[in-house]
Parts: sequence; C-alpha cells; structure tokens
Amino acid sequence: MSIHEINLLEEIPHYTTEQIYDILIPTIGKTLAEVDVNHVFDKTVTNSKVTGIAGDVIEQSVFGYKANNKQIPDLNVDDEDVELKTIGIQEKSRGVWKAKEPCSITAVSISTIELETFETSKFWHKSQRILFVYYHYLSKMTIKAAEYKDFPLKNFYFYNCSADDKAIIASDWQKVHDFITDIHERYSEEEIRKEEYPNLSTVANKQLEYLDTSPKYPNSPRFRFRARFVTVIVQSSINNTYEQSNRHYLGINDVEKECREYTRRYRGKTLNELCREFGVDNNLSCKQAGEKIIAKMFGGTRKISQIEQLAKLGLHGQIVVLNKNGGRTEDMKLSACPLDFSDFQIIDGEEKVFEDTDVYNFFNDYRLLCPVFQEHPRISVSPNRKIMNTDVVYGDNTFEGFKILELGSDEIMSSVRKSWEEAKRLVQTGESTVTVMRKKDGSIRYTPKTGIEMMETNLPKALDNVIFFRGTGSDATDKVTVNGLKILRQNYWVKGTYVVEQLNKLGFIGE
Repeated sequence: MSIHEINLLEEIPHYTTEQIYDILIPTIGKTLAEVDVNHVFDKTVTNSKVTGIAGDVIEQSVFGYKANNKQIPDLNVDDEDVELKTIGIQEKSRGVWKAKEPCSITAVSISTIELETFETSKFWHKSQRILFVYYHYLSKMTIKAAEYKDFPLKNFYFYNCSADDKAIIASDWQKVHDFITDIHERYSEEEIRKEEYPNLSTVANKQLEYLDTSPKYPNSPRFRFRARFVTVIVQSSINNTYEQSNRHYLGINDVEKECREYTRRYRGKTLNELCREFGVDNNLSCKQAGEKIIAKMFGGTRKISQIEQLAKLGLHGQIVVLNKNGGRTEDMKLSACPLDFSDFQIIDGEEKVFEDTDVYNFFNDYRLLCPVFQEHPRISVSPNRKIMNTDVVYGDNTFEGFKILELGSDEIMSSVRKSWEEAKRLVQTGESTVTVMRKKDGSIRYTPKTGIEMMETNLPKALDNVIFFRGTGSDATDKVTVNGLKILRQNYWVKGTYVVEQLNKLGFIGE
C-alpha cells in the first residue's frame, strides 16, 4: 500500500489550492493570538516551555484539525499530499529575510531506515511538497511559548521540490541511510550500536549539503532542512534577491569541477584582461571587479552568494588578494555576520548559549569560496636613482585559482567562541568601553568623510584573536547603543595572516 493510499485511510484534511488561499490570505498581517480562535495558547499558561506552539495554532485554529504526530503529510491539496510547516523568519536587513532556524521534517527512524529506499521513505513523502507558513519572529532572544502570541503572520508559500533539489536531498538521505546501515552490519550488539549512533551528528552531518540531523542521539534524531537552504526558499518566495544560473549541481563536488575548469582556462590572466573578457568595469576595486567576474563565471551577474544554487550550498564568495610575499594584503570582513548584541541579554534569569546564536549557525552552515588573485608590484626608480618606488596596480593582479575554506572547523569555531565569550563578558559586566582614537603624537583622529572623532571599543581585536570585531556602517554616525554607549555596528572579521595560513595548507582546487 502506498503512502498516499495510507493517507486516504487516515483521512487527512483535503483542500483545493483555492481553498488554501482563501484560508491563509486573511491571516496575513494578523498575530498568532488574533488567529487563535480555538485558544491553543491556553496550554502555555500551565506549560511555558511547550514547543511548536506556532505550528499548533496554524494547524488547530487556522486549519481546524487536530495535531498529527504520524510520519505522514498533514494535508491533501488537489489530490496531492502536502506537509504543512510553520516557521519563524527574521529580517536580516530591509527586505532581506532569513529562516530563524533549520526546518525539522520527520524522525530518522534509526531502527527501520535500512529497510527503506529514498523514493519509498517517509522523509521523501513529507518533504517533496511543503506548504510553508511564515511568521515574523520579532524577538532577538529565545522566549517562552506564550510570547509567540504577538508574532504576526508574514506570508505562505507552496514549495515543490525541483529535480535539482531532489537529487541533492536524495544523496543526503542516502548518506544517512548508509551510515546507519553500516553500523547495523558491523555491530550486532545493541549496546555497541548505541555508542556509534551519536556519530550521526558529529560525522555524517558534515557530509550533507541540504540536510542535517538533530538532536544528537540518545535523543531521537530528526531529518532537518539546513537553515541556509530554508533561507533561500524564504527569500525567494518573499522578495527574491537571488538569481538563477543555468548550472546544475548535485553537490559541492560539481562546483569544484567548474572551479578546476575556470582555473585551467583563466589562470595567469590579469584583472584587466578578465574585465574585458567578461564585460566588467575595470575602474572598480580589485575586490568588486573580481566578485563580478567570478559571479559571471558561474552564470550570475552580481555576487557569488546571490546565485541561488551556490547559496543553497552555503557558499559565500570572498576575494583573496595576495601580496608579492604570498601574504594577504588585509583582514577579511565577514559581511554576512554582524555581532548581535542581543545575544548577551539576560531575560528572566535566562541567557543565550553560544550554540543557539546566529554566529554559531553561520560558521557551521557556510563555507568561503575564495578566488585568489596575486599582486605584481611595479617598481620604479627616481631620476637620481636614490629612491625606489613600489606601486600596486589592481589591473595587473593575476587570477591564480580557487580554494574553499570551511568555516566550521574546530580551530575556527574555538576562536569564534573565544571572541564571543569575551564580548559577552564585557557587555554583561559593564566593562565595555568606548575611547577616542589618537595618533602616535597624541592628537585626536577624525573621520575623513564626516569629520567626527574616531572612537574604538575594547572588544577583541586582531591582536587578541584570529576572529575579532571591527566597526562598520554607512558613516561614523551609523551607531548602536550598548550599555548606554554609542558605538559603530560591529562585524566579525578574520585575521588576514590566519586566512593565508589556512589557505596555504590547501592546494588550489584541481591541483
């Protein structure tokens, strides 16, 4: 009996697409409390930590059916099984949205998964068609269930798994299937198997692209869509900032194949030559021009991270320019990773742990695709031959190839945690300071653009750690208030010398 036939026997709710729209459109803009006609929030009075309250409200008050804990889709729409997922989204910047967290799909079923194939699996039947309902998660902190009542519904979207997405999802599922099957084949004793199952989270997850599993065994692990994958779905359905290239990837290996081909084709060419070949303005900085050139190599027009297929794989482009000695010319700003001071709030005696932060998820979920350019300084001698001048002309920089830097390594994560913990300590103890920056002669430094005194914080700097903080903003007036002190918005940065050290350990892709 097929899953669909089982669903008919289970009498899951049946709708047409038109009925779904009629039900959900009137809810957009209303809070979860306003649509909770069946008083689902009442249970939060006696249980403040109830999980999934937003989904319960949508299921029981908006659609009016009882909670379904079985491994079958929630709805039938136009005679197709559809899973209903209510997820929180947050606004990264104006008009740019992200998933608050990964999206849980269904249990891994450790004891029976080896008997399944992907096509017949409960996971596939719950993930191939999903009706996403988005609510705006307005809090920066983890909150109690009752406080969800003020979150407004933002939008909804029917996700139908494309052939490309299916290929990668199937590959991920198969890796989990094979990992568990291998444990069962190697060990007959249940106690030994239980010792191996936790590796599903620590070992197998690192091999997956769109999926991961959580929580860690002995808790019952579940298949989840990674947050980066859900973010692309969310952003594409609300205010699409991604562009589709004509490429088809089955995983990071396919991206690396393209990198090898572009390295073979363009290695040694100057930035000026590449600008002419790809129709890019060579008056831009090396980074800006390089970003556009590399995006065009992969079928885009703007940035690597704005190409949908690469974004789903967690690839952020980061141009690396090496000086004549092989060192990086400057530190690396992680533009997509600001310091969130709300991480350090203590509410009702509870505070956020590092593993629950956006920065933790960013470093675990993303990797840097680094196109490497080499500087070639021009050396000139003064007429009297006493002074030698060295000038770097961006257009002379040559393309050398690609490297991929995994941000979630133990070494990098240790540095991220160290800086985050120190920033947390400074903010929570009130020891954070802002002081005027001075020149070596003791005079005050002023910003060239606004003429305002330049200020600095005592947050971890490059001298203190590999991962550090530096102010950023449209100008010196673009500030936030922390403990009553006005400071520039802060971003996570990576020390340039460290990046070079790590990249030097890696060969160029294809070598």
